Amino acid sequence: MKKRILFVDDEQNILDGLRRMLRSRRDEWDIVFASGAREALDMISREPVDVVVSDMRMPVMNGVEFLTEVMRRHPHIIRIILSGHADKELIKRSTGVAHQYLSKPCQAALLLETITKTAAVNETLADDRLKHLISQLGTLPSLPSACAQIVEELKSPEASIRRVSAIISRDPGMTAKILQVVNSAFFGIRRTITSPAEAATYLGLETIQSLVLSVQVFSAFDSTMVSRLSMETIWSHSLQTGRLAKRIAQLEDAPKQVTEAAFTAGLLHDVGILVLASCIPQSYEEVMARAEQQGASLCVVEREFLGASHEEVGAYLLGLWALPEDIVETAAFHHRPRIRPAAPFNVLTAVHAAAALNAEARGGRGAHTRPGLDMEYFGESFLMKRLETWRSDILAHAGTGGSA
Repeated sequence: MKKRILFVDDEQNILDGLRRMLRSRRDEWDIVFASGAREALDMISREPVDVVVSDMRMPVMNGVEFLTEVMRRHPHIIRIILSGHADKELIKRSTGVAHQYLSKPCQAALLLETITKTAAVNETLADDRLKHLISQLGTLPSLPSACAQIVEELKSPEASIRRVSAIISRDPGMTAKILQVVNSAFFGIRRTITSPAEAATYLGLETIQSLVLSVQVFSAFDSTMVSRLSMETIWSHSLQTGRLAKRIAQLEDAPKQVTEAAFTAGLLHDVGILVLASCIPQSYEEVMARAEQQGASLCVVEREFLGASHEEVGAYLLGLWALPEDIVETAAFHHRPRIRPAAPFNVLTAVHAAAALNAEARGGRGAHTRPGLDMEYFGESFLMKRLETWRSDILAHAGTGGSA
């Protein structure tokens, strides 16, 4: 079935240009156009839409107001901003309602690639209820202490980008959001940024301060929602996995870009747990209780009870936010790397090994039984002989960390 893509812009010449640009995709997509937000909402009410691409500055109802209404009425629709106004006010206002951001003029290849990848994200999660809930998430929950630290730092007259970067780099929720913003087309960066520290440095204190203090882009996790979920445990396990994944990549003499991506992918690999705890806290409380009672893998119980595990859920959100492919892939397959084609070494390999060897180094599997090393995968990827080197190094360097 064709994906239905709706473009909204009050300038007719822009719509005409898009119509010409996308003519070659008519066999793949059902492409429709609206000259304003009201017309677009009427069209969506009459016929379902998969992706909406909207201008920012429109009369009567602007892009943020329009996408907010789309999110409220039709949360399953993927929301993209295509605007010629790449200012900080736009970024601040649209952070919570847009999944992705493109700037005008937009090259045809970039526009087509963005829509293709974004539309494909819907195929990664089968449960429509979860899609609807996740699509409404503007932020991921962070440690309350981390939120307090960054607010305090940003309010200080002697605020330091180095200290702000350090706080962000230790928190999965903050890292995911800051990477979504910095990798948007608004900034025109010609390469993908995977390091949260580099992302924070590139954005600068002024932009981060605007995002954090004005729109609460970082939100503290409410520990009362899921009593069995320790945010500190998730944080500790994620941070340690990221550090060890980076170490494994360094042992393999991987390029700096790969080692940085390994750290970030490790930090973000379990964000699906945060998503589920935020979206369906009561159901997730029951899932965690069942996993404890049965001594079963959390992923197995999640799929049985919810129809999807935190792997698929995390990858779905990170894919919606257009985070780098290595990071999305790792979130999707960190327990099951053999699903992906075997490779000599990649980010997924580093994170899978880091998470399993970290648990092993701690003398157990943690509060919820997690799958260990996928030995079949390592046999296929010709890295079996490297495992002992990694294990010896990790046993020497691994600290305490939680497990999810």
